[in-house]
Formats: sequence, C-alpha cells, structure tokens
Amino acid sequence: MNKSERQELMVQNILEKVGGSDNVKDVYNCATRMRLTLVNPDLAKINELKIITNIRGALWANGELQLIIGAEVSSITELLKSKLNNNNTKKEIANTDFNTKKVVAEQNVSLWRRFLKSVSAFFGPLIPFLIGVGLIMAFQQFLIRTHLGSDPSKGTLGVDYNMFDYVLNVISSNGFKMMGVIAMWSVVRYLGGKVPTALALALLMVSPIIPEAGIDLFKLGDWQISIKPFYSTILVFIVMGVIIAYSQKAMEKHFHPVANFILNPFLTILIGGFLAFFVMGPIMGIVENALLKAFNWFMNLPIGIGALIVGLTWQPLVVLGVHNILFFAAVADLSVNNNPSIFLAAAFAAAWAQMGATIAVGLKTKKTIDKSAAFLAALPGIISGPTESCIYGVNLPKGLPFLTGVLAGGIGGWMIGIFKVTLDNLAGLGGIVGFLAYTDDLVLAIVIDLASLGLGILITYFLWKEEKTEKTLTLKTTSKFAKLEHLKGLNDYSAQELIRLVRKSNKKSIDKEWLLNNIEISKNEIIKINKEIEKDILTLIENIKGDKQDKVFNNELIKKLKVINSDRQVQLNNVYNELKKSLADLKKLNVFTKKHYKLSVKKSNLEYTINRFTQLREDKNASLFNKGQKLLGMNNKEKMEKGRQLVEVSNTSNYKLAKIEALKSKVVELEKLLSVSEKDLSGETLKYYSNIEGYVNKVESIKNKDLTIIKYLYYNDIHSLEIKENLLKPRIIQVA
Repeated sequence: MNKSERQELMVQNILEKVGGSDNVKDVYNCATRMRLTLVNPDLAKINELKIITNIRGALWANGELQLIIGAEVSSITELLKSKLNNNNTKKEIANTDFNTKKVVAEQNVSLWRRFLKSVSAFFGPLIPFLIGVGLIMAFQQFLIRTHLGSDPSKGTLGVDYNMFDYVLNVISSNGFKMMGVIAMWSVVRYLGGKVPTALALALLMVSPIIPEAGIDLFKLGDWQISIKPFYSTILVFIVMGVIIAYSQKAMEKHFHPVANFILNPFLTILIGGFLAFFVMGPIMGIVENALLKAFNWFMNLPIGIGALIVGLTWQPLVVLGVHNILFFAAVADLSVNNNPSIFLAAAFAAAWAQMGATIAVGLKTKKTIDKSAAFLAALPGIISGPTESCIYGVNLPKGLPFLTGVLAGGIGGWMIGIFKVTLDNLAGLGGIVGFLAYTDDLVLAIVIDLASLGLGILITYFLWKEEKTEKTLTLKTTSKFAKLEHLKGLNDYSAQELIRLVRKSNKKSIDKEWLLNNIEISKNEIIKINKEIEKDILTLIENIKGDKQDKVFNNELIKKLKVINSDRQVQLNNVYNELKKSLADLKKLNVFTKKHYKLSVKKSNLEYTINRFTQLREDKNASLFNKGQKLLGMNNKEKMEKGRQLVEVSNTSNYKLAKIEALKSKVVELEKLLSVSEKDLSGETLKYYSNIEGYVNKVESIKNKDLTIIKYLYYNDIHSLEIKENLLKPRIIQVA
C-alpha cells in the first residue's frame, strides 16, 4: 500500500469513527494534531480512533476532538477537508476551501474553552511558517560561522559578500517581519472572512514606505507611541483579523450585492488601515510591551525559578493543548526585542526529558510491540522536537512515565535557568534540529538537553514498573479499606464516621438528603455503645434540616465523639493488623505470576514477529501480483509472459514461510506450558484470595455491613494478571 492509499484509508477510518462527514463541524490542524469540532460528540468512537494506524492518541480538549498524528497531520487534514468538500455535506464550506466557521457557535462549551480553541486555530498554521523561517535563519548563521558565507550587514557587495549572501539575508531577515501577515491570513481564513482583501491590508501594515524607526505621535509613560510598520508582531494582526472578518460578514449581510462588491474591499482597506495605524496599533503596542515586560520579569526570576516552572509545566500544557499561546509569546519576544530566549531553551529541555521517559519504557518493557512503539514514538521528537507521540502513544497511557518525564523536564529547565542558556533564533521545535537555534550557548545547550534526556531515562527506568505486583495492589486496597471503614485507631468506627459527616455538614454544596441518611445510620450504630451522645446527634440533624450552621456546636460534638472508644474497634484493629501481616505472603504468589507472565510475554512477542513476517510476505506477494497484472495488460508478448510468471510466483512464493512456520511451532509449545501455568496460577490465586476474603468477612461480622465492593477490589488485585490475560473477567465495582 503506497502513501496516498494509506492516507486515503486513514481519512476514511477517521470519518467513520467520528460519526460520518455530516457530523464534522470544524476541522483544522496545528503542528502535530488534527482538531475536529463535531455536531454530536456522542457519535465519536474515541477508543476505536486510538487504534487507527498512525494515530498516536485521541482526546477531548477545549470542546474539540484532538487526534495526535504527527508530521503528516497537514496532508491528512487537507485530504479530510477535500473529502468533506467533495461530499458537499457542510453548509460552512465557502469558495473552494473547506472553511472552519462558527467559532463561537458551539453549544455547551464555556467561553474560556472557545477562546482556547480559537487561539489554537489561529496559531496552528503559523507553526510551519515559523519553523521554516527559523531554519533559514539557522542555516544562514551556520554558513557565517563556518565561513562558507558572509554577513551582508557588514561590508560591501562584491567585496565582503556576494549576491547569494545578500539574497539569503533578504529571505531570512524578512521572514519574521512578515509573521503578522500570516497571522491575519490564518485568523480571517478561520473566521470565514475574505482572505485576499485581508491580506492586502496586512501587507499595507508592513509597508516599507513607512520609516522603520516610525513617526512619533505622542508619549505614554516610558512608551513612545508611533506610526510604524508592524514588523515581527502578531497581536495587532490577530485583533485586526477578528475585526475585519466580522465586519466583512456584516457588510455582506446588510449591503446590496452590488454595493457589497464595491464597498466591502474599499472600506476594509481604507477604514481598516486607519484603524490599524491610529487606534489598534498603538493600543496593541502598549499591551504587547506590557506582556513582554511581564514575560521577561518571570523568566529572569532568581536561581532559575522561571525556567524551572517552564520545565515542569511545559509538557502538561502540551497535553492541555494551550502551549501555543506561550510559545508565540516567546517567539514575539525573540523577534520583536531580539531577546535571546531562556523560555524556549527550557521548553526544549523539557521535551528532551519526556523523550527520555519514552526511551526508558522501550528499554525496560519485555514486550516487543511496546519496545517498537516506544522507540518509534521517540524518534520524531529526537529529530525535530514535537513530543505528542511520546505523550499520547506511550507515557500518558502508562501514567508514571509522563510524571517522571515532567520531573526530569523541571530539572532540565532549572539547569537552563541557572546557567542562563539562551536560544538566539528559531529552528524547529527542538530535538537535534533545534540545536541550530543556539549561537553562543550551543555546547552548554547540548549538554543540558542530553542530561535532561538521560535524567528522563534514569528516573523512569528505576521508578516505573511494567506490572504491579499483587502485594502492591492489595496494600493500596487495604489502605483504602482502612480509610473507608475506619479500621485504625481506638476511636469507635461509628464515631469516626460521624466526625467525618459533621465536618461535611459545614460545606454548603453537600447533598443534604445523603448527609442526613448517613448520619442516621451512624447514629443507630453509636448509640449501641453510647446512648448519651444521641441527644447531640439529634440536635445536629435538626440544625441540618433547618439549614442552620452552628460551628461552635459542631466542634464540641466532634470533641465528644473523639473520646468514644469501644471493644469492637479493638477487634477491628486486630483484624486490620492481621490482614496487613498476611499480605507479606503474597511474595510467594509473585513467583507463580512472574513465571506465567514471562511465558505470556514470550508468546506475545512470537505472535508479533509472526504478524510482522506475515505482513512482509503479503506485501511482497501483493507487489509481485500488481506488477504481474500491469504487465499482463500490455500488448507485448514478452512482458505478458513475465507478468504471468510474476502472478504465479506471487501465489506460490515461500518468502518468510519457513520462519513463520518455525515460530508457529514455538507458539504451540508455549501454549502447552501456559496451560499448565494457568492451572497452577489459578489454584494459588484462589488460595490467597480466600484468605483475604476471610478477613473482610470478619469486618463484615463486626460492623454488620455488606462489604462486597471491598471483596471485588481484592479479587481484581489478586487476579490482576489473569484478568489482563482474559482468563477471568473483572468484578464490576461501583463506588459512590
């Protein structure tokens, strides 16, 4: 299957799993994610989307469905848009483009989420542009540093530098100056305005006719307000883009078609130009300067605290999908003020740490399929920086690796801050390509980024465990059991429960009916051992019914409850201590589970290899068959004969067959061993579960309470491996 066929199939699968093309309301992409807004989100089958080939993850965020695809996301998104255009299923399609409109029309989505969604949609298309411009700048710096090129700003044309140096400098130096033009194009396109007219206005806003130093208007504090070309800035373009898009649609709605045809572009450019230079430009200039000052203050906090916070929060922000806002703030500071960026350097270090966590999973896991997935997920990030494939494909589903990656990222960011490592231009989003962005601090940046990678590997390797033991799982459940049922301490369990409920009664948001029911149950229990407390509890009930909050009374009641001890609580203490001691014996069960798990992994790895060889065999035979069919369709006899032979070979080929058969024989042998191991494991788990169940039964007897839920928890813990291997079904737990 070639690339175009694979992408076609992928798009078809996506459409099927999101409820069809009629259910797609908006679609756009950022650097690695396709973002869809659906008419009916309930139709999306998110678990099925996650297993589509080349989709590294799927999640809901900010009211949209985000599919983590990677570097080819742009081509996949365009293909999806073209399919939606061809099907003619969306009213929002305008001109020949699939236009993602109605940005604020989603129901049941908060204003904040709509804002985040819009920001992501605005900035997404800018990322490839910025990466391209950044790489060109890095390439120019590389040529100058290696003396293969010269700096045209120093010297004379034809003497100190040549025409190639001059043209390359024009390309690299003007890239960031045009950043606002691309921003306005993105905003107006997303909001459904008229892009050509908006682009004309954007180009006027960066007109070289106006002196770059600007023409002074007035002074506001330390800021000089001037009319000047809006180079290397995006805020004013985004605001103007929003104004222009909605103004154009308003004119289109209220003007006569002939008047709209003439006046829409005229008013957009004329009034938009005056508005940009005299109103929004100065206002947004003040706002942008204030934001950049605050940004620089934060990044220059003592002992690298700012960079530490960036390192710790960058990957969680990637998960939330809001990292682009800060990314563009840093880019603006880099391009507008020419301030070398500690922020971007810290973010790059955090990305290396997350990749390290993924590599650690690949090194430690015993499953071939997980090894392959981990190393493949880390590869795009190592080359060019994006970590979505690491996060959603490996680290986040496994839990702890994501957290260890965040921890290592915080340390890496802190080192960046302490040593004041700065990034001088933009080259990619990190990774090896990102090293081109450093000038003076290149060696230190490489050392810290690789140290972050190493920390991510080491911390994850030593803290993450592929499979939790039965002892670990049951200890966690026992801790939960003790807390829920008040098994610890001399204070009677019913008194402890009442103390908890009294404290809850102070909260305004508590469910009154639930609270009163539980207080009544605990009252009936506690008066069995202390009749005197009943009067106070009845007063508490009356206070709750009358919405009266008497904190003084509640505190006094808690004091009285704390001194109520009982023999039955001593019995619970004894059962709890015996239960904890018995869990030490689960080390013996671990011998059986380890043996079975090892055999199971071996079988899984062999089956993975068989599937891989089978796929290679099928691909080769399909290739031979297709070539043969193509030759058979020709008029040349020799080619037709060769085609016939290729078709015959495709049907009789033994390619990889011997290896596949040998591996299948090994699988059969392993299945025999697994059958014996299953019986041994089943007997052992039954024995240990029965022992634990006995202790839970004792607690049931003392408290006269049904603890089936606790038994289910222990059952799932003891039989965790059998449940994962689909030998047993888990017992369903519903905890209120």
